[in-house]
Amino acid sequence: MAKKKLTEEQENEIKMLLSNNEMLEKTKKEAEVKGSKTAVKQIERAQQEVIDHINSIDPTVLTNKGTSLSKVKKTTSQANLFDNDMSIFDILKENEEDNETQLVEAEKPNEIDKVEENDSYDFGQSETVDAKSSMFNDIDPSLQYDVIQLPSNGQCYRSKVDRVPVAYLTAYDENMITSPNLYRDGLIIDFLLKNKIVNSEINVEDLVSGDADAIVLFLRATSYGPEFPITVRDPETGEQIESVVDLTTLKSKKFELVGDENGYFDYETPIRKDKIKFRYLTRKQEKQLQKVIEIEGYGTKAFMLEQTADSLKAATVGDKILNSSEKKTLSSTTKILESWAKKLKEKNSSEFNKIITNSLQLQVVSVNGNTDRDYIRKYINMMPARDSLMLRRYINDNRPGIDFEIEVERPESLGGGSFKTFLNWDDSVFLNISDV
Repeated sequence: MAKKKLTEEQENEIKMLLSNNEMLEKTKKEAEVKGSKTAVKQIERAQQEVIDHINSIDPTVLTNKGTSLSKVKKTTSQANLFDNDMSIFDILKENEEDNETQLVEAEKPNEIDKVEENDSYDFGQSETVDAKSSMFNDIDPSLQYDVIQLPSNGQCYRSKVDRVPVAYLTAYDENMITSPNLYRDGLIIDFLLKNKIVNSEINVEDLVSGDADAIVLFLRATSYGPEFPITVRDPETGEQIESVVDLTTLKSKKFELVGDENGYFDYETPIRKDKIKFRYLTRKQEKQLQKVIEIEGYGTKAFMLEQTADSLKAATVGDKILNSSEKKTLSSTTKILESWAKKLKEKNSSEFNKIITNSLQLQVVSVNGNTDRDYIRKYINMMPARDSLMLRRYINDNRPGIDFEIEVERPESLGGGSFKTFLNWDDSVFLNISDV
C-alpha cells in the first residue's frame, strides 16, 4: 500500500507532536522519580492523545519512527478517549444549582440551557421587516431615548435588527447603579440593559457581548460624561499611571461578516476543508463559560493538592532530619490535603481547564451540516490543532464590538511619550459612580 502523501502543514504538525512527546516522556520520568503517581497518570493520558492525533494524520509514522510513543498503552482510541469527556452543557446541568445568581432576575436553575437548546437567537421579531417597522411602536412618547447602532449590524440575529432604542439613565436608575448587591452578584449590567432598552420585543439576554458593550458605553458616556478615569501599568517602567479616557473616541470595530437566516457564520477549515457554522456568544453564554472555568478549577486544584501530597510522602521516605513528632504532623497534613482534594474532585474531577474546547462547543453549531451536539463535541476534541487555531483566530479577528484600544500619555516625570493598551470594560464601569 502506497504511503499517504502528507501536506507541508501535516508534516510540521507531526514534528511538533513528536517533539511534544519527547518533552512529556522526560517530564514523566522526573515524576516517576519523585513518586508522583497522579502526575504520571496525567502525562500518560497526554501521550495517548499525542498517539491518536498522529495516527489520525498518518498511522505509519509511529511504526517508522520507532519512537517511545509505542511504549504507551494503546488500549484507547482517540474517539473512545473523548466518549466520557463531559460537554460544557453537561457540566452546566450537573452544577445548575450554583448558577442561580448568574441569571438575570433569579431565573430558575433549569432554565440555564434554554439559549443553547435553540439553534439561533430570536432577538426581536421573527421577520426582518416587521422587526424594524415595529421597533418604536410601544415606546412611551414622553420617554427620552436615542437609537444605538449595533456593532454586529444585526447579522448575529434572525431578525437582522441592527439598531435599538435606548433610554437615558435617570436618578431612579442610580439606585441600581449604587447597589453593592448587584455588583457582588454580577447583575448590574443585565439589570441596566433590561431597564434601558425600551423595545419590549427585544430579549437582552440574546444580545451578543459586543452589542451589549456598545449600549453600556452609550449609557456611561451620556449619563456621566465622556471622561472615564483609569489607572494603568506602564509596560516599560511598570509604574502605575492615572489617566482619563475620552469615551467619545471609542468606535465600533469594522464588521463585514454576513450571517445566515439564523445569525450564524460560515468558515472552512484549512486542513480538512470541513464546513463549519458558528455563532458569537451572548453575555449569558459568556457568563456560563466563566462558570464552567470556575467549576473545572476545582479539578485542577485537586490535582495540584494530590501532587503536593505525593511529593510530601516521597520526601519523607528514608528521611533522617525530621523527628517522629514532626513526621506525624506532616502525615496529618498530607491526609488533610488528600481529603481536600477528594472533596474538590466530587465537584469536578477534570485535571485541566478545557477553555479552548469549551468555547468552541458553545460557538460551533454545525459541522458539514451535522448539528448533533455529541457529534460536534467529539469533532472539536479531534480537530487538527491548526484547524482549531485558525477557526478561533477567524472568530476573534472578526468579533463585533467596540475597539477598546487606547493610547495613554506618559507623564514627563516618567520620560514622556505614550503607549497603547486596552481599556478594561466590564461590569465595574459604573462602580463608585457616585464619586464622578
